[in-house]
Amino acid sequence: MFCRRMLVTNNPLLNEQISSRDFVEGNSLDVLIRTRNLIHKGWVLLTHPLYGNLRPHQHPYRSILMERASDSSSSVDPLSVEYIENAIAIYSAQSSRILSVEGMPEDVRQDFAFIDADLMKESLSRYRMFIREVSVN
Repeated sequence: MFCRRMLVTNNPLLNEQISSRDFVEGNSLDVLIRTRNLIHKGWVLLTHPLYGNLRPHQHPYRSILMERASDSSSSVDPLSVEYIENAIAIYSAQSSRILSVEGMPEDVRQDFAFIDADLMKESLSRYRMFIREVSVN
């Protein structure tokens, strides 16, 4: 059995460091929606979409690790659907409060990118998707 793992992210820092990723040009809700679409194509969540308990108005970046086994059917994982739909509902209810990086100073964007990458570091390591040491310039 061959497993394919992928990071869905809008974090530019992780986009530079992880080769198996789906980079989303957009906000954190856009990442959740892309993840939901992949779940309906047979992908399974490896990390919870609400990791770190960061709400839409608290963090502009979101990264989600997913897996798909090559020998799996295109069945949909019900637990992954439940988690992602709950996350989307939370973000949609607060859509006007979703934090955006537009107009944000570069050093603040880098800090947010670092926090997201640091929160994902353990999961990426567990699934052998190593990243180099994360640092803020």
